[in-house]
Amino acid sequence: MAAIINFYRSCSQKYPIRTNLVQTGIMFGLSDLIAQSTVENRKPEDIDWLRTVRYASIGCALGPSLTMWYRTLDRLGTKITVPIVTKKILVDQLAASPIITGSIMTMSRVFSGDEWPQIQKKLEDNYVKVLLTSYTIWPAVQVLNFTIIPQHYRVLTVQIVSLAWNTYLSFMSVGGEKSQEP
Repeated sequence: MAAIINFYRSCSQKYPIRTNLVQTGIMFGLSDLIAQSTVENRKPEDIDWLRTVRYASIGCALGPSLTMWYRTLDRLGTKITVPIVTKKILVDQLAASPIITGSIMTMSRVFSGDEWPQIQKKLEDNYVKVLLTSYTIWPAVQVLNFTIIPQHYRVLTVQIVSLAWNTYLSFMSVGGEKSQEP
């Protein structure tokens, strides 16, 4: 186990963008599998593997962006003070969170072949609920992230919490409680 941790530590420091691309893709794929099997109660033979691959692809696209985002937030300051941490959380939650949430929900539907009217309807039904729910979780996670987590582990920290969050987001992206899909 120590060898795996050391390998990950080495990769996350030497190749942060590639490492975050892979880990975010894996975590998004796992989240979709959990959404389908646990939340949607699908049997193993009814899992939509193409949906899982599409969702993992969204994660692969998002991982490098998150790496760059955390580097950008560090331009606000790297000291652990209440004003700096507060600024980072506010910028993260008011600028990035609405964009990332909307992008994930939109991309999941585009990759599923939906047309714009269908995508718009799903966003109208679920986007505000998802965003408000995110505000009950992510500020607390980011307090930890910006105070005790080293910069090169921030995306991993977010992805660990995201395993549960992306399960919810995957479910809501296909329509949530309004979903008519099997």
